[in-house]
Amino acid sequence: MHVDVLCLSDRSRPTTHSQGPVKLFQIPLGRIANGFGGYILEYAAALFLFSARLLELHIRNHYDAIHVHNVPDFLILTCLIPRFLRAKLILDIHDPMPELYMSKFRLRGSSVIVKIVQIQERLSALLAHKVIAASMEFKKNISGRGTPAGKISVINNFPDPGIFDPAAYDGDSRHRKEHFTLVYPGTIAPRYGLDVAIRAMPGLVQEIPELRLVVIGRQGKYASELAALATDLGVSESVIFKPSVPVELVPAEIASADVGIYPALPDPHMRIAMPVKVLEYAVMGIPIVASRLMVLQDRFDDSAVLFFDPGNVAQFTRCITDLYGSPVLRAKLAGNARSIVTRTCRWETERQVYFDLLNLLLGPRHSIPASRNEHGGLNTGAT
Repeated sequence: MHVDVLCLSDRSRPTTHSQGPVKLFQIPLGRIANGFGGYILEYAAALFLFSARLLELHIRNHYDAIHVHNVPDFLILTCLIPRFLRAKLILDIHDPMPELYMSKFRLRGSSVIVKIVQIQERLSALLAHKVIAASMEFKKNISGRGTPAGKISVINNFPDPGIFDPAAYDGDSRHRKEHFTLVYPGTIAPRYGLDVAIRAMPGLVQEIPELRLVVIGRQGKYASELAALATDLGVSESVIFKPSVPVELVPAEIASADVGIYPALPDPHMRIAMPVKVLEYAVMGIPIVASRLMVLQDRFDDSAVLFFDPGNVAQFTRCITDLYGSPVLRAKLAGNARSIVTRTCRWETERQVYFDLLNLLLGPRHSIPASRNEHGGLNTGAT
């Protein structure tokens, strides 16, 4: 199967390049969002540029299926002409926009903006032949807003074992390092509660002088605010901010750390959004300190994750000091979490659900066998 991927601009990569049967095309647009108005501008530009590029490529390649990854959902409008020309459309809702916007912009469910976002979700799903939701909770909410449940397939977002392979790293190396390291790789935004971890650092470095907090992610406005907070608290030397890295490099960052943290704050989105980074911590064998959120408690218990009440700096501090003082506790938590994820989170199963979805849409002429593609899935772009 031939796969073309259309994406935003990334200056670190060529505008067009190929990797096996996958060809990547960048549109001349990067992330420009800054507040709600910035998102509207970015979405409008993306809608125009993706539409033009996709139409050009579709005329050349006659795609059988086009897989649209939100946000926003209405990027599926870029596929109107290909749909008319009989291409099958998949709308992949990794983050439901109503809950996400309530979280990002602190909106009430009754606000006009949220109502508009709910309507565009329903209309976007109507245009798609199939909808993918990243969890059963997401499916329940999306179907509750008018999209037929039978149209929605759940494909959980689990770590790819071809990338997150603990055997590829020396598990003992972290204990030979001079620092005791906390790691957070992911989105840097207020809803992830990273200020809680930084506010805990002054007390923690008194107990653990070699402590380091490594935050990896896009260095935007909020990252600068967190860096300023660390400076104000006198712990800037102990808090390291790194830019985003390709997913292939994330396992090394996790494997070199001692504790993975997830201090997210509860809101309509964060309560139900399964953080893949927590699953990655578990797979890579490091202990986890996380906010006590419904989505995490549904999968893990207290024997696998050291929970603290969201926003509680004192409890977070106590979790870190407890782990620092007890290698036995670190090993127990890491082992239990990894056991749960190994038993319940099979990436290969989710990959096959996706293949089955493509087989259903495309028919026997393009059938994908279950054994195909051992370490990579056809999970994005246009085919």
